[in-house]
Amino acid sequence: MPVEQMNISLPPKMARFIRGKVKAGDYTNASEVVRDAVRHMQEVEAARKDRHARVTIGDPDDAAAEIREGYAAIRRGEYTDIDGDAELKAYFDDTRERARKELVAGKNRQRRTRK
Repeated sequence: MPVEQMNISLPPKMARFIRGKVKAGDYTNASEVVRDAVRHMQEVEAARKDRHARVTIGDPDDAAAEIREGYAAIRRGEYTDIDGDAELKAYFDDTRERARKELVAGKNRQRRTRK
């Protein structure tokens, strides 16, 4: 594979990080660290584009059905009123905490099942 040489400038903290990876033996040289970082960026970008494509490209009938279900849920009173940024933050904080507890409980159930 052809290689193109580039000269880059980095802040001292990033340069120390790269040298540390090489010194720890994770990579043989700084170029490998940078190549790995760029590959990771490419993977993240590709995943983001794929996720966006899955959200925006879909069956209109499925979307319409989900919208109807959401509207029906609202009519049944299955929603939460949120008034302002503080309430929104509190809602998400509570949601994260409940999810964290459910995750821990799930892991504990798995441990008990394996024994």
